[in-house]
Amino acid sequence: MRKVIKIGIATVVLVSMMCLPVFSAGQAEKAAKPITIRYANFSAGEHNAETLKKMVDLFRQKNPEINVELESMGYGDNYWTSLVTRIAGGDAPDAFELNMEQFLAFTLRGSTRDLEDLFVSTGVSKDIFGEGLLDAVSFNGKVMAIPQSFSTVVLVYNKALFDKAGVAYPTADWTWDDSLAAAKKISALGPDIWGMYNPIQFWEFYKVVQQNGGSLMTADGKGFTINSPQNLKTLQYMLDRVWKHHVMPNKEEQANRPEGDMFVDGKLGMWLNGVWAFTDLKNRVTFPWGIEVEPGNTAKATHFFGNVAAISRTTKYPEETFRFITFLASDPDVVQLRLDAQWELPTIGDPTVMERYLKDTPPDNKIAVLNSLQYAVKPPALLQFSELADIVNTKIEMARDGVLTAKEALDQAQAEATAKIKL
Repeated sequence: MRKVIKIGIATVVLVSMMCLPVFSAGQAEKAAKPITIRYANFSAGEHNAETLKKMVDLFRQKNPEINVELESMGYGDNYWTSLVTRIAGGDAPDAFELNMEQFLAFTLRGSTRDLEDLFVSTGVSKDIFGEGLLDAVSFNGKVMAIPQSFSTVVLVYNKALFDKAGVAYPTADWTWDDSLAAAKKISALGPDIWGMYNPIQFWEFYKVVQQNGGSLMTADGKGFTINSPQNLKTLQYMLDRVWKHHVMPNKEEQANRPEGDMFVDGKLGMWLNGVWAFTDLKNRVTFPWGIEVEPGNTAKATHFFGNVAAISRTTKYPEETFRFITFLASDPDVVQLRLDAQWELPTIGDPTVMERYLKDTPPDNKIAVLNSLQYAVKPPALLQFSELADIVNTKIEMARDGVLTAKEALDQAQAEATAKIKL
């Protein structure tokens, strides 16, 4: 069963740094002999590899009794296949990085260790993290990983096009109808000017259906609801923006142009994207732009992207590994390194950290990033999640390209998922 992550803004920004971990002398004695732990990771990539190394160096300086071996791979370098193979073969690293989708899959496989007792034995307070962030990494009521970084998706908009069309800027209570009305006026400004853009594919669909009271699975997780009336209405709405209202380009009209380039070139009035795009937009956009919480319909829902560190169920050094992954998330010097590198957002609840982030403009309404956490949703907790994504995405893209109707696409996806995926 999926659970909506509700994170109050006060929870995220008002936690004191007094909650940072404190380790006892007894624990230091226990780790007197240098030991080595292995950390498999993917998110640093080439761009942040040096930053990650600096983080580990800081840990070694403050914890000389623990060596850390980094086992780094890129996201697209068969990281997940390699990790599954190693765990199955009895060669699991002590800790490994997961994104939210894979966190659920690896937890369902029984590959991750319950961390509840380690909070107690190490003295690390759960209050370091916002309640909602720990909820995101909990399963059956137990914390199963430490959140390392997070990002959300927001509505990015071109203020110049809004002004030219005589449309008021988006607000936090906007609905689908509000955004569509604005998109129509912006699209009327001229050829190759589009009111909005967000892709028609699985990742967008599983979120948007929740804005309309839908879901992909039953509440008990024992059946699929891909072709429910709410979901059919949702997909039809997504398709109508292209084929009926013509406020979003079709495949031919987009002509292989990345949507980010279209926004930078002043071709898009509204664009749904993650906070990771801010740096690029600050460097390239020449017109005024802003952000707001994504509009919803019967409810609001937005993507929560998080990278987490889990501990292997078979590690010989659970406490030392736990100290390392909490250090990566909460040490003030490490947090500053992450902020300086603009490597997503840290999960620590220190108010001064968030103040620095909010004051770094443009955009000038960055509080929307934190407010959007109130509406963050997790993907389905499903062992064969990747297979479900492939099935649904294939059918949705066929509807996008006019090969199938919305009903045909969802009916076929429902039948195929039911036949191929074991619940």
